[in-house]
Amino acid sequence: MVGIRPEKIDDYLYSVRFDEYDYDCGEEYFRDNPAPAGSCSAVYKNGLFGRNYDWAIGDKADFVIYVPADRYRHSSLGVSSSLIPSDEAGSGSSPLFPVVPFMTMDGINDAGVVCCVNGITVSDRGKTPGTNPGKKRLNMSSVVRYVLDYAGSVYDAIGLINECDIHSIPKSRLSGFEMHYLIADPYRSAAVEFVDGKVCVTFGTRVLSNFHISGVRKKSDLDPHSHGIERYNILSKGYPEVKDTDSMFSLMKQAWYSRTYSRSTDPFWYSEYCNDYTKKGEGDFTIFSEIEDWMEARIDRAIAKFEGKELIDKWHTGHCSVYDIGKKTLDLIPNETGRRYSFSLENAIATGKIACRRVE
Repeated sequence: MVGIRPEKIDDYLYSVRFDEYDYDCGEEYFRDNPAPAGSCSAVYKNGLFGRNYDWAIGDKADFVIYVPADRYRHSSLGVSSSLIPSDEAGSGSSPLFPVVPFMTMDGINDAGVVCCVNGITVSDRGKTPGTNPGKKRLNMSSVVRYVLDYAGSVYDAIGLINECDIHSIPKSRLSGFEMHYLIADPYRSAAVEFVDGKVCVTFGTRVLSNFHISGVRKKSDLDPHSHGIERYNILSKGYPEVKDTDSMFSLMKQAWYSRTYSRSTDPFWYSEYCNDYTKKGEGDFTIFSEIEDWMEARIDRAIAKFEGKELIDKWHTGHCSVYDIGKKTLDLIPNETGRRYSFSLENAIATGKIACRRVE
């Protein structure tokens, strides 16, 4: 791999072009290394796709990544996250750069297909060793890249996923998490999840956070350790107000993840704390539990760990993206800063470069 020349846009944010990469490299890396298990939220409405990527903690850089088309591959523009330390991001020399395309967390291609990955609680169901034994193995972190490269529609994306043997990352920072996806094109949207080794598709999905929606009609259908319930409700309530890119940003900001650590958040986001990784001494609690004093005390201890720390050193929204499918544009706010940048896939195709415009 040659010619990796990242350009700095903002603190912890760079742009980079990739002309080639090897899917086997991604499989090999994620066989031995954990992938991020982010929270994340996504909204689709009338050709607009909003997305908060909430894994970010520490000094890892984000990359706005442009991939040109080749004989088989669509061109695409997206955001890769949570891999390269910021002090290594500008040189392009990190040995991790070959993996950057497979950490694409959201993006759009020249066919107008948008895809993002969200973390999902699976502690009540178990992880996915594979969906289609004997077929092409594809780890969950690489699905967004695969969809952007080869899908011409939502239906194409689902077909591609069904033709692969999709599997969880063997190692994970949080044992009760894997991934699900929101995919959209100019005409439709769908959530893709994996349940009992099967691919489950829910067409017409408008909002996605971090719990299974396949087969869910009411709260009692949810898994006990579901999380992201409050963010889902916020985004669903504000959904009718989305008219354009600006109003989509206004909605997504209401679900920025740093609000998890503020007791002034009303209603408080209890479901962020009721996953299985919070099981300690006193016991467990779920979305069906009545909140007790020991649960409040556990939450207070979790919040206290981040007191006095900079935003970059706590869980927060590492990037907030809004894609306009018709225009094939990406607008992005990094690290809850409020600074907004705009990128055009069609411009990148025409010039071969990633042009960035600051939106005041």
